[in-house]
Amino acid sequence: MVRIMAITYEEALASVLPFVRTRDVREVPLPDAVGEVLARDVIADRNIPPFPRAAMDGFAVIWTGRETERPYRVAGSVNPGTVWGGDPAETDCVRIMTGAKVPASFDTVIQIEHAEVDREGTVRFHTPTRRGQNIAQEGEDILQGAVLIPSGTYLSAHHVATLSSVGRWEVPVYRRPTVAVLSTGDELVEPWEGAEGPMIRNSNAHFLLAALNGLGFRKVRYLGIVKDERETITAKIREGLACDFLLVSGGVSVGDVDIVPDCLAACGVRKILHKIAVKPGKPIFAGESPTGGIVVGLPGNPVAVIVHFSMFIRPLLLKASGATEYLPKPILLPLAEGAVNKSGRKKFSIGRLEQKGGETRVVEIPSHGSGDFVSACLAEGVFEIPLGTSHLPAGEIVRFYPIWGNFLSHEG
Repeated sequence: MVRIMAITYEEALASVLPFVRTRDVREVPLPDAVGEVLARDVIADRNIPPFPRAAMDGFAVIWTGRETERPYRVAGSVNPGTVWGGDPAETDCVRIMTGAKVPASFDTVIQIEHAEVDREGTVRFHTPTRRGQNIAQEGEDILQGAVLIPSGTYLSAHHVATLSSVGRWEVPVYRRPTVAVLSTGDELVEPWEGAEGPMIRNSNAHFLLAALNGLGFRKVRYLGIVKDERETITAKIREGLACDFLLVSGGVSVGDVDIVPDCLAACGVRKILHKIAVKPGKPIFAGESPTGGIVVGLPGNPVAVIVHFSMFIRPLLLKASGATEYLPKPILLPLAEGAVNKSGRKKFSIGRLEQKGGETRVVEIPSHGSGDFVSACLAEGVFEIPLGTSHLPAGEIVRFYPIWGNFLSHEG
């Protein structure tokens, strides 16, 4: 038997990413922009704030340094969206609301808590002031022409506020790649079918379909389940290669029925890598299709599929979608208890976060192996045990990847 040498996880990603190609640009309405990747810089079309803006409810005055020494006449009021254009005397003020444009004659806002209005309607101020206080000056946040959101940003809901503020109703985004999903295995049946004896329900494909949907991929083709037969697998692979990405679950190890790599080669797929020195997910395959698409073969073990969608496939999909940031980003946190790695490879252990004594720590979730998807349901992410490390003690700082967590907590 020919021994296939495994490369590191980092080497694996680095070897596949150069083959990933970005698609062309399309425009989507602003409400549909969340989950897309911005294809053009968003530029400030005017100064922000666009005018001197009151930062407090209160009274706008002409600063003299003697504001506490004399009464002021209220000459008018200014609300957001309105303009006051009077010609004030030095002892005139106007009532002003937060967010309103400060009239040109005034240069200071005294907050309402530091003012006292008497029965005659005059105002006395009882706290010393400084010129310009409580006013956000024009252009203080950003100047016209500055880049607000750079191209390649994966857009979230908070970006919509900025896009709205500069009038971007039609948002230029990169076109998403198309994806096909295929499961292999004589033992598989669909979730809606009965599973008896040695048969198991197909969880991997439906996880991948849900994960792709959650990432914003809508042009996804499910090719179903194929038996471990060379001709049928090859036929389905040819079908899937019409898409930009083909994700195959099962059949990539070195057993007698693990024939997917051979079938891929028969379809003209050029191997980039096969096997990664990582647990779970060692048998991962990656290749390039004859048309320049990306093929990823995943082992049939559910935890390996769940972990490596985020750690391996998601970076490829995001780069193909035009994102400039696509690699998993860890949080450095201490381990709650010791963790063991018997594999000799880099290990991604499933875990969750707990807060105890004011400290956030990573708790490893006990698992019965890469087929234990029940334990994976309890996880918020994975933490890394480095290649060649057999044990990490409690308190050791680890790289935690929050790939599933919503980080909500119970009340109380």
